[in-house]
Amino acid sequence: MFNVLFDISLLGSAHYYRRARTGIARTVENLLETLDRREECSLAFCAYNSIEQFIQTSVYLSQCPKFKDKQLCHSGSPTLNQLMRIAETIYPASVSVASEKFRRRVVSFFLKRLTPLYNSLDADVLKGTNIFHASFYPLPEYVRTPSLQRFITIYDMIPVLFPEYFEPHIVKTFSNTIKSIRPDDWVIAISQSTKNDFCSWTGFDPARVFVTPLAASGEFFRCSDPGRNSAVRHKYGIPEGHYALSLCTLEPRKNIDQTIRCFVRTVREQRIPDLSLVLVGTKGWYFDRIFDEIANSAEIRDRIVVTGYVPDEDLASLYSEAMMFVYPSLYEGFGLPPLEAMQCGVPVITSNSSSLPEVVGSAGIMVSPTDSDALCQAFLDIYRNAELRDDLSRRSLEQAKKFSWEQCAIDTVTAYKAALG
Repeated sequence: MFNVLFDISLLGSAHYYRRARTGIARTVENLLETLDRREECSLAFCAYNSIEQFIQTSVYLSQCPKFKDKQLCHSGSPTLNQLMRIAETIYPASVSVASEKFRRRVVSFFLKRLTPLYNSLDADVLKGTNIFHASFYPLPEYVRTPSLQRFITIYDMIPVLFPEYFEPHIVKTFSNTIKSIRPDDWVIAISQSTKNDFCSWTGFDPARVFVTPLAASGEFFRCSDPGRNSAVRHKYGIPEGHYALSLCTLEPRKNIDQTIRCFVRTVREQRIPDLSLVLVGTKGWYFDRIFDEIANSAEIRDRIVVTGYVPDEDLASLYSEAMMFVYPSLYEGFGLPPLEAMQCGVPVITSNSSSLPEVVGSAGIMVSPTDSDALCQAFLDIYRNAELRDDLSRRSLEQAKKFSWEQCAIDTVTAYKAALG
């Protein structure tokens, strides 16, 4: 058995900030839940990126049934530890509620004074650790011992390949993450496409990069409960009739404005009376043009539903009720939403670029993300052809079976073992 210290700072952020509740956070949580059941490794958690993230992550663990027996590994004097416990107690329950904002400012002021005293990962914490795994943030330079193998997960290379899709601070953080990787470190890539991009960009040794494809959570399944499905439709104001679904962070890279334009064009030109478009996801960077596109379609505005953030427990019903799932993303590192849709038996339309062909295979309709004619035709084909819908649904379910969190955990443990020799 070997000991793994896994950074879960991102889960603390996701617990407090809706914009952080992305596919990456769900990926980390699902992988850890599966890894924790593996007999080959003993799994411990840390949150080293900042003292505030440590507090957020500690609160997350205390409220997460999946990891109720886990605590964060950290170092510090008894006085510092006592002060941090006080900070956890008074940390606001929400960053979005107005009544909590003053308390958050007080806590932030308090934490800034603690930061110079804080070192979450000293030699005592790292003693006996065989694997250190950074799940999102840069590898800390001070985390080095002769017997320690350092891993980092790379989800995509989009911030450096297409920096125009991101806010500058994200590009900077990601660039620092790439710079933190040393030639003797190890990298987990979530797709072959991401591995190829990473190695091409950095010149890193491909033999030290392992591909561990992701999976959809078991919470995503073909839901045939009419009462549950009807309640979810009513909850999010989805009209009667058929709908095309898209789920992603609402930002330019996801190509949502193209989805809206092609939906509107298809409905207008083909005089389709009973098809709506449902857009699920939190607002990302530069989302204004998405809502401008909706405003430009005033006569069918009531057939475009923007739900905002939707908790996982409602997603199976939203997927299952959809006539089709549309995801013409400009670039992906993996593409978890199409896999979730396929696991629910939904016909998928997606892009023929980056990692998406690895995920969807021959189970969906693939188009160039910039080809509006092809996307409109895909909308129309699925809407009009019941036989095609049934075939795509069957193929979706079969394709989704090729991915599992058990296999992802096995691949991850295999990478750890290779690093340890």
